[in-house]
Amino acid sequence: MAKDACYHKIKGSYQVFPSARASQALAKCRKESGDVRKSEKGAALKRWTAEKWTDQKGKPCGSGTSGAYCRPTRKVSSATPKTRGELSSTQKSKAVAAKKSGKRAPTFRRK
Repeated sequence: MAKDACYHKIKGSYQVFPSARASQALAKCRKESGDVRKSEKGAALKRWTAEKWTDQKGKPCGSGTSGAYCRPTRKVSSATPKTRGELSSTQKSKAVAAKKSGKRAPTFRRK
């Protein structure tokens, strides 16, 4: 990664570098100067966060329940996979059974 003026400014003003707060300050400085670095992965992560993925019991994905089948609760864009409400009961039970047996669940993407 390039070491620009913002990098040197922020590194000098924080005792612990790198840290989460320093990274936030670095992003803010670069945004103010117009040097914003956007990527497809960053956009996909923002979309994923806005979709509010939950497991079949309504808990957020990754909350410690291993083998949980997660789906988005809301559609944000055309890239959003089918939500839990859009799946048939057969598709839901098939996916949960696959996850319980240790396999990957089918994706059920939009066409």
